[in-house]
Amino acid sequence: MGIILKRHISESAIVGLWEITETVDELFSNVHLNEEENTLFKGFSNDLRKLHWLSYRNLLKELISTEEYSHVIYDEFGKPYLQYNSHHLSVSHAGKYSAAIVNKNSPVGIDIEKTLPRIHKITHKFLSEKELKNIPPENNTDSLYVCWGAKEALYKLYGKQELLFQENILLNPFVYSETGFITGTISINDFTQEYKLYYEKMQDYMLVYTADC
Repeated sequence: MGIILKRHISESAIVGLWEITETVDELFSNVHLNEEENTLFKGFSNDLRKLHWLSYRNLLKELISTEEYSHVIYDEFGKPYLQYNSHHLSVSHAGKYSAAIVNKNSPVGIDIEKTLPRIHKITHKFLSEKELKNIPPENNTDSLYVCWGAKEALYKLYGKQELLFQENILLNPFVYSETGFITGTISINDFTQEYKLYYEKMQDYMLVYTADC
């Protein structure tokens, strides 16, 4: 199927979504991996992992011009970035989708999840007591996935693996609809900043992203 969403959310930021219908070989034939990427890819034993990994690289090539695209590498925190730093980027994948967001000017974060009832079993692990009280009884599962996706996206945007979901990433109340936005704040040490995050329900998946434009 390939790219099914390409949306400019500012002059410098683009979000995209790839629906995976290709085989591993088909996706592999469309990318050119360097030695480090090839070594990493050969270490994957799971075909779904290979599909996710290859599909988001195919997606990035649709979001970034050929002249600006470079190999994807990872920093000491596991945060992906382009070898020549032409764009900030964030990626996510779940089931049949891979998602990515790129921004020339500032950090970004994205998350996509399949919405399943099991999220109710772990709400106490990522929401504070105050946040739990703000979750409306209607559309409860979808609202929880917006919150989870928002915290994941902000965690990726910050990129240093030192944030605690219940303490350092706090979300403001919101009224759920299938497409909307939520605001959240990262607060750690001397750093405090609020962000606007956009979300969108796509069949039984929830997509959430933010760009510090």
